Amino acid sequence: MWNNQGGGFDGGGGGFQSPGGFGTPQQSQEKKGARSRAQNILPCTVAQVFNATQNEDKFFTGDTEMLQITIVGLVRTVKETQTRIDYEVDDMTGPPIEVKQFVDNDDSVPEDERVPTMRENTYVRVSGHVRSFGGKRSIVAYKMVPVLDMNELSCHMLEIIHSHLVLTSSPITMSATGDAGGNIGGGGIIGLTPIQNQIHLIIKNNPSETGANVMSVCQNLKGIPVKAVKDAIDFLSSEGHIYSTIDEDHYKATDG
Repeated sequence: MWNNQGGGFDGGGGGFQSPGGFGTPQQSQEKKGARSRAQNILPCTVAQVFNATQNEDKFFTGDTEMLQITIVGLVRTVKETQTRIDYEVDDMTGPPIEVKQFVDNDDSVPEDERVPTMRENTYVRVSGHVRSFGGKRSIVAYKMVPVLDMNELSCHMLEIIHSHLVLTSSPITMSATGDAGGNIGGGGIIGLTPIQNQIHLIIKNNPSETGANVMSVCQNLKGIPVKAVKDAIDFLSSEGHIYSTIDEDHYKATDG
């Protein structure tokens, strides 16, 4: 599914590594409220960058410090100088973000060693650091590569979800949802991803006769993109785990 040339999770890209790719919160060893750190590169959306909280020169998504991040998006604009290339990259989760890549492409640098320029209207993977200049958020990239396999877009979104669950130890706990017939702690439904199991459990435990509303499911999974939640619901419906009731925005579990 991953293409090394397309900026997947190869060694050079520093992508998500499992197990241990992310530092999980060590609440038993740290003071309550202490912030965790993503030890490797953190997959995220542009919206998360803009919504991140700032403490001096550090940025946080939730309680996780964004040391290094990676985004996948479409190049909208390109501006080149001898020492820097400025891009606007859009992943459709918010306004485009400015990406700055410092280069040394003067005439003394051999052609095959120069940093390539990404073209407009192409998808790219950006790896870099979040910065703020004059109150404007941007990413200073140390690596940019074209996306050659469009499956990488879906994979990137799944990695965002997975890293969120790892770093937050899951936003939904069994104490809040119960475990009648759907204990995620015991593995949930075999073959489903953690997020699909979570959504199935939310829908299954909804007491309404008309079923769970899609937007209420999204609200229960704060921090996870709405599109990713809806895609998971579509999958659960197509596989027969849930079914629509009064309309396409309300669902009940088939085993509820």
